[in-house]
Amino acid sequence: MIQARAIAFTDIHQAHMVDVQLPAVGPGELLVRTEISTVSPGTELRCFAGLQPDSLPFPFIPGYSLVGIVQAVHDGCPIAVGERVFVSGTKRASINLQWGGHISNAIADVNSVYRVPFECSPKAASFAKLVAIALRGLVVCQAKPKDKVVVIGLGPIGMLSARLHQAMGAEVLAVDVEPIRVQLAQNSGLTASAAHDSIVETVRTHFGELADVVVDATGNSAVLPFSMAAAKTPDWGDGRIGQSKLVIQGSYPETFTLPYQEAFRKELNIFLPRDTTPVEIAEAVKMITSGFITVEDLISWCGHASAAQSAYDLLRSNRSSMSVSFDWRIDG
Repeated sequence: MIQARAIAFTDIHQAHMVDVQLPAVGPGELLVRTEISTVSPGTELRCFAGLQPDSLPFPFIPGYSLVGIVQAVHDGCPIAVGERVFVSGTKRASINLQWGGHISNAIADVNSVYRVPFECSPKAASFAKLVAIALRGLVVCQAKPKDKVVVIGLGPIGMLSARLHQAMGAEVLAVDVEPIRVQLAQNSGLTASAAHDSIVETVRTHFGELADVVVDATGNSAVLPFSMAAAKTPDWGDGRIGQSKLVIQGSYPETFTLPYQEAFRKELNIFLPRDTTPVEIAEAVKMITSGFITVEDLISWCGHASAAQSAYDLLRSNRSSMSVSFDWRIDG
């Protein structure tokens, strides 16, 4: 057995470092020593609160984004010891895994890891899954250069979505109710605005019209009708199919409804990206490594995993905090 340390959610709003055991590396597997693991706040805070629909019983290891160094491989593995890789999490451990990403060592299938060049910082590379989730939204809605895109909700996924749309050539407006998140977006080169009483008027004031693509990354289903209203209504005189798009990029624990008449009137294309695929993760690693997208400014705190309780409490209580990372190289 392999001894490891992990962050476990032991009860609602309770996070602790625990000792766990991993099995030996088997055929088609490798062992990774974690350098950095990063929190995906929307999903993990929902798990932390006991609200994740498919959550396993406490205790469990959360998280799905880590970068580390390969320590051992099974015979015939094409990845060598000493390489740096991105992994979603360990596939096995002695307690439940809610993806299993916040752990000092991880067992992974060789076909589920992604090489990370050493010129890329592990902290930045640990954001690859979040970048890939945002990228999946662009893929499924087939966003085009020069589209007028409004991204509503500037948590990490919304911020990354806005940056990706802009990098792909769209005209982007980023919107949030929190001035500090608006400021962070502006500091990164985005055009951003605080949400006024009317999202529609905020969008119309900026673009002179409504948006081709609306990305709702709020995770708040009450906002969705207002996001729908910010999308263009097609001109029926030319007979073309309506092209307005709503990308529901947020993650929701509950069933929600949408106003049919608004969607019908706009002939609105509605997309619900499902997480991501290996293609987007591989592309995200390339984007981060090349500097096509920057991510490290979205990490509000990075420290030892023993501070997990205070780190999750920070994310719960402070809307200016975007994400946090755990550095497993730190002794303690």
